[in-house]
Amino acid sequence: MAIWKFSLFLIPTGSIQECLGEAPSQLSMEVAEHTPWWSGHQPEERFEDRISQIFPESPSWSKSLRIWGVEESNSIFVGYQTDERFEVEQIEIRIDLSNFSKEFVSKACAWAKELDCIAWTKSGQIVRLDYDEVIEAIKKSRAMKFMLDPEGTLKSLKPEEFERNG
Repeated sequence: MAIWKFSLFLIPTGSIQECLGEAPSQLSMEVAEHTPWWSGHQPEERFEDRISQIFPESPSWSKSLRIWGVEESNSIFVGYQTDERFEVEQIEIRIDLSNFSKEFVSKACAWAKELDCIAWTKSGQIVRLDYDEVIEAIKKSRAMKFMLDPEGTLKSLKPEEFERNG
């Protein structure tokens, strides 16, 4: 994923409450990426129809992945456990800061709130899906640092950080 994109990984509120009691302000990458947040907390049937009412679906390169919006820009990715797409494994909202769309962020947040989710960022921050809170998280992100100072941001990265951004 491009360094100028900011990702929100959706986590069902019920799953956070079951696993951690309440939503922390930070969550380590180890916990965030290795906890099956959607297991036992699947979205309502046909939730994809609601996304399709807001954003057009784009072709996917995998049977176990659906994409709405523009894959190379502002988009929503829904990853499923299998190619049959019965069980959600991950939902990610990708915000392209080189083509920022207030409308996309606003509509994506409203849709994600309908799912009763909060979001995790790769910097470890837990974010409520409120437009203003998401904007504040974006302002603190590496993606925004890159947009403001591309050369300085790239020079500051450690070799292992080239694999992860956010």
